[in-house]
Amino acid sequence: CGFVVIMCLASVTAKDITYTVGGWQAQTPGQAPQTPETIAKTLAPIFQDYLTETVGKKLSTPAKFVFRGVDINAQTSSRDLIESGGLDFLYTLSGGVACKAAEFGWVPLATQRNIVGTTVFGSDALVVFSLKNNTSIKNVEDLKRTKLGCGYLWSGPTYLQGYQLLRDHGVHIYRDMSQVRFYGPDYESYFQAVMRGELDVGFLASSWLTKNHPKEMDQLLVHERKEGLMYEGVVYPYPVSKLTPTYGLIASNAIAWDVKRKVMDALEALNASHPGMKLMKIAGWTSTMNYGAAYTTLVNSGVIHDTSDGAKTCRDPYSRYDIYQSITCPSDHYKVDYNLSTKQCDQAGLACPAGVICFCRPCQPNLKNVFSWEVVVGLCCALYAAGVIYSGIPAFYAALPDNTCLKPS
Repeated sequence: CGFVVIMCLASVTAKDITYTVGGWQAQTPGQAPQTPETIAKTLAPIFQDYLTETVGKKLSTPAKFVFRGVDINAQTSSRDLIESGGLDFLYTLSGGVACKAAEFGWVPLATQRNIVGTTVFGSDALVVFSLKNNTSIKNVEDLKRTKLGCGYLWSGPTYLQGYQLLRDHGVHIYRDMSQVRFYGPDYESYFQAVMRGELDVGFLASSWLTKNHPKEMDQLLVHERKEGLMYEGVVYPYPVSKLTPTYGLIASNAIAWDVKRKVMDALEALNASHPGMKLMKIAGWTSTMNYGAAYTTLVNSGVIHDTSDGAKTCRDPYSRYDIYQSITCPSDHYKVDYNLSTKQCDQAGLACPAGVICFCRPCQPNLKNVFSWEVVVGLCCALYAAGVIYSGIPAFYAALPDNTCLKPS
């Protein structure tokens, strides 16, 4: 009888083994706003159905894989799910892979292979673009005082690599650009905003552009244009600004290596003809690429930061406050208060579309760097000599701070 009870319990335990795969994906043009359900329609056929059939059912203790969409909002935070034990694998952008490796010690397993035109390519590429008919923009230096559209905080080609590329050429997007808009997963909206002249410049992935707007490519001016870039012996088929890491699958250290190895093998066995791959619009999978470049850019852009106890953590990509917290200003500038940052676009007369996160020059010059001390002293003396200080304008000098040279003692 005892033996039967033990066998029954073992059977129940075996049936209860579940591996949860979280996933995020950019919104398809024309699609309604993202929900966990819309993401699942595209990704569950591979990460739930296929992995259950090819891996779960063949394990010594059978298991099933369950998919859920994550990182759309605070209610679907992958960090919260990981901390509560609710995720075992995560399919996400290059920045998300680097974030989870830094924050939780998770292990990258595989990298997707993209379809770029008719070429299968194991990386992605950043395109910093404006319109050719916008004659006021001819090079990167002309991007100052323009309006920028970007995507998702963790995305290499729609934010991180573009941010870094412009900084390398002396353009700080939060100091120099009139407005920076974050559209999250809705890449189509800011592509169209650039096309109609509402925005001046955008950061996008070449794979997304060539897949969704091949006919419009000739209208785009690609900044820091490079041709013939190569990865894994394959030449990238379009002119781009920079090659960047692409989406990958990362796994918890708590998952047995045998399970992770079988998941890697199952993904690498797929090709573009599989129905699930057609839904994802990718060509296949390869062993994981090096996400070190993504990590470095995350640190440089303030997305990965140190907590008070010295641990690494990542800013949430859907939170305006977290994006604000990631902003690091040049040494001769300061970051305005968060509450003020929410009003700057209105004060500048720059609209921010509903559902979009906007910043309008949150890095402002330190006044001590605007005028030299000689200029300040000279101005004070000139005003004093002219009798302005005692000219009977009490409201003027009463409002001045106590430590200014303009205020009478």
